[in-house]
Amino acid sequence: METANYLKAVRDQYEAFPYPPRNPADEKVRLENSWHDFLELINFYCFKGRNNFSQEFLVLVAGGGTGDQTIFLAEQLRYNRHAAVVHLDISEKSNEIARRRAEVRKLANITWVHGSVLDLPSLKLGPFDYINCVGVLHHMGDLKAGLQALRSVLKDDGAMSLMLYGKYGRTGVYQLQELLHRINLDATDLQAKLVNTKIVLDSLPKTNWFKRSEDIIGDHNEFGDAGIVDLLLHAQDRPFTVDELYDLVEGCGLHVIELIERGRSKYKVESYIRDKQILERVSALPRRQQQALAELIAGDMIVHNFYVARQADTVALLDDLRNVPFYFLDPPRNVLELIDRNPGRSVKVESTLYAAPVEFVPGPYTRDLFKYLDGEHSLKEIFEQIRRDRHRSVGKFRTLAEMQIPV
Repeated sequence: METANYLKAVRDQYEAFPYPPRNPADEKVRLENSWHDFLELINFYCFKGRNNFSQEFLVLVAGGGTGDQTIFLAEQLRYNRHAAVVHLDISEKSNEIARRRAEVRKLANITWVHGSVLDLPSLKLGPFDYINCVGVLHHMGDLKAGLQALRSVLKDDGAMSLMLYGKYGRTGVYQLQELLHRINLDATDLQAKLVNTKIVLDSLPKTNWFKRSEDIIGDHNEFGDAGIVDLLLHAQDRPFTVDELYDLVEGCGLHVIELIERGRSKYKVESYIRDKQILERVSALPRRQQQALAELIAGDMIVHNFYVARQADTVALLDDLRNVPFYFLDPPRNVLELIDRNPGRSVKVESTLYAAPVEFVPGPYTRDLFKYLDGEHSLKEIFEQIRRDRHRSVGKFRTLAEMQIPV
């Protein structure tokens, strides 16, 4: 579908440099995951832990690019004949790469649409249970119009996963973008701009803020020319603070459910500051303000991944014993082995999904809990099993006759 609802320079960029660059043949050896699209997390944060994804479930991947999120969601929903994924993108070249990846995996549950997010109200798609729109809105001319378009095709009890660039963590990026804009002022050809950019990158001193931030920003190294263009030569790129993120979402009549970039702890002041007086003062603030403070303290949040919904109460409750718990960082059996190898000591769980390890001191029932975390048993069933395991018979009591003094 040809549409005028996009910035032409953005469309042309992704036609020339599809992002992220993917080789469909790689699907034979690995599955790229988008960790915020694991069904376990979606169920916990967006559906109160009550969706088993066996019934009708319609997904939209808006701005799906070369297909990472589309393939991952479709693969998880492969065996639900009532589920379907719609992939929407303005770049036909990106759509073609995503389609070929799906063909390698023999995924038949994806519908492909060439168009813009702003076309959604007229495309007669949906309504959708879940919408993924990662790394898209901040490349649009009118972000609010884009989010409103997504909202228009979201079910009343549906939810979205969004990602917006973080302003403070990408400080060096925007300084370098400004530098390159001035150097490339007379250059109209993207290839010529790319050549100049590579020269500049090779010439940066260690004092440059972008050079200092390469330990947290690596697209230009990981994804070659496409990574350089997307990161440093993008035609439209606007970052967000936590406060600006909330303003955008709430201004469109939606609720921020949870900020989850590298875990919720990144957005907690107590993850950085231990002083009781400061924490007491901070704890009196609304959650939004606390998260904004944590962003300022951390300084390295290059993106914000978060869930939003029409309804405010979508998170599963830990005191709802019907819910089936899961442990996302590592298979529970691995954690169980760590606990057994380190009796009475703290346990550090390394994760490929999170940037930082999680460390905790096991309590008296921690081992029991991990023993039965299998993704099938509810909290009630797990607690009952632990109670049975922990029950200790005191043995046979002496009868009254046995306690009589022999005559």
